[in-house]
Amino acid sequence: MRSHHISAVFDAFSLPPCTAMDASVAIPTVKGKWTMKYGEHAYYFMNFRTLRGFRIRLSHLDVIRPGWNRLRKAAKKQGKSVSLFRPLTLRYHYRFNILEQVMLMTVPHTVTSVGHGRFVVNLWSWCGYLVVDTAARTVTYHTTSDADDDSVLGSQQWFDAQTEDLYAMSYSLSDSIGRIDNPVRPVAFRIFKHRLGEADTETVWRGELSDYMHDILLSESHQYCVVCELGMYLDEKKEIIPSKVLIIDLGRNRQWVLDRFVVAAHAFFDPDDPNIVYFSNHNFEFKHSGLFKLLTRGAYSVKFRGPASVYKYRLTLDGPREIGVFTQGDFFRLTNMHVFNHRGRKVIAAMGFPDVIFLIDADDMSFIRKIWVRDPVSLKHFYSKKPALIGTIAPSPDGEKLLVQTTGSFQIVDVSTGKRDLVRDYFFGHVCFNHMLSSRDTKWELTGEALL
Repeated sequence: MRSHHISAVFDAFSLPPCTAMDASVAIPTVKGKWTMKYGEHAYYFMNFRTLRGFRIRLSHLDVIRPGWNRLRKAAKKQGKSVSLFRPLTLRYHYRFNILEQVMLMTVPHTVTSVGHGRFVVNLWSWCGYLVVDTAARTVTYHTTSDADDDSVLGSQQWFDAQTEDLYAMSYSLSDSIGRIDNPVRPVAFRIFKHRLGEADTETVWRGELSDYMHDILLSESHQYCVVCELGMYLDEKKEIIPSKVLIIDLGRNRQWVLDRFVVAAHAFFDPDDPNIVYFSNHNFEFKHSGLFKLLTRGAYSVKFRGPASVYKYRLTLDGPREIGVFTQGDFFRLTNMHVFNHRGRKVIAAMGFPDVIFLIDADDMSFIRKIWVRDPVSLKHFYSKKPALIGTIAPSPDGEKLLVQTTGSFQIVDVSTGKRDLVRDYFFGHVCFNHMLSSRDTKWELTGEALL
């Protein structure tokens, strides 16, 4: 890995006393400017123990630059071009033009806590990741070395607090670009572990699997490693080719590949049983949005292929076995899902489009109830005729609250009552929220800055 500091602006703000709890939250977003909807990255960190938070703003172009030549070389190897002078005629993954493709690959996607007020911001699928040090007030960009100039990272990393190893994914960018013309083409892929910012890596698994690897996690016992693909490729009949899920039994050196799910983006291990894992099936596809919509709204068109679902599997000596599933006719998109304990009950909270959270009993996979998350009337500004959309959710570490980000606000919702408190009004300009992280790491504070 290569490392360099990236220019960033830190703005501090205070949090209302009603939010006090022993928890913090990190939210990766894209913040638009008046001239461009994808102009900046904006990361929000809130420490509810100290009732302080801050926003970090940095240039989206600074994120894009280190991987641009890598993308060009990989495309050239497959007989394609990424010239900005022909962005409207060439087509890439999901039939995107080059602007859509690069914006998708470089948005911030997930956050990984690595302790001591340090957080890794993982990009959707680019050549590096960013580390925010809340104590030093710095942002460091770690990019893969020239020896890996045909690889990009997956959308997530998993931190082992005992060894301080980060588990990550990478795949061949040229193989991935080759899938544009041949969507069933295998892609060189590996799982590796590394120390934060260090050049050396250790391969955990290597082979041919897929691209756009989206999630990685290990069971608490370290017996199993699970990785998920965010696949939205279409076959000759225009049906989505099912995503791949790789399950590795690290202790017995065995592996299985599932292709049961349409869009198998994320997985969660059971909080009590390390042999049970839940998979989300998003069941939607990206559609080419058009240049005007992309530049003015910063949003992609999405086509639902039917309701989403959550699958429950038990991992056995003979391989994974399906033991339950939840779906419902109005359960769409499912971009965020969490499994947690709430007052003696194991609950799945799953985000549905456009503004609803489904609560599901994780034991029998039955429906509990819905929580609608709508911005207060006061946030419907004169230029915003449409209601804000839910963007990301996460349970508080104690399971009592759901932390909720919409396109207009950040709220804290009580799991038992559904009561919500407005914490921050974002007014306008945020166009992309992916996966927030709630954490017990609260031993950090930004001081000496003016409040927003």
